[in-house]
Amino acid sequence: MIQDSLKSGLDSARTLRQRIETQLRPQLDRATVEFKKVLTDLGADVSEPRPMSDVIARIRAKNPTFRSLASSVDIATYDLRKKLWWDANMMTAYVTDRAGQTYSSQVKPKFEDAINRAGAQLRQAMVQVRELTARNSRIG
Repeated sequence: MIQDSLKSGLDSARTLRQRIETQLRPQLDRATVEFKKVLTDLGADVSEPRPMSDVIARIRAKNPTFRSLASSVDIATYDLRKKLWWDANMMTAYVTDRAGQTYSSQVKPKFEDAINRAGAQLRQAMVQVRELTARNSRIG
């Protein structure tokens, strides 16, 4: 019994991990390619796996001063920064558009319905108040 629940929990965790990995793998691969481009532009050789100390030593050799390193980083990351800026703007536009569509199709009709119901109830209450006022004026 406990083994079955553990097995089913493990299976569901494995399925969730695979689904997350499937969704994230393309973004990780793209980020890896961009990171390798930046390292190459900074002077590192990333054609084959190397220890991090070798990569840092090559970058230091190509960029001996802080000024040259800052300039190289600026140049190496220019395209990436522009891509990220563009992607962020497009994602913002997409989210804004989807929010507008959701508002128009789901939220706005509910607001209009609530306003119409409130107006109808207010009109009904006004009619009742007028009737009571008319009754009281006839009685009094």
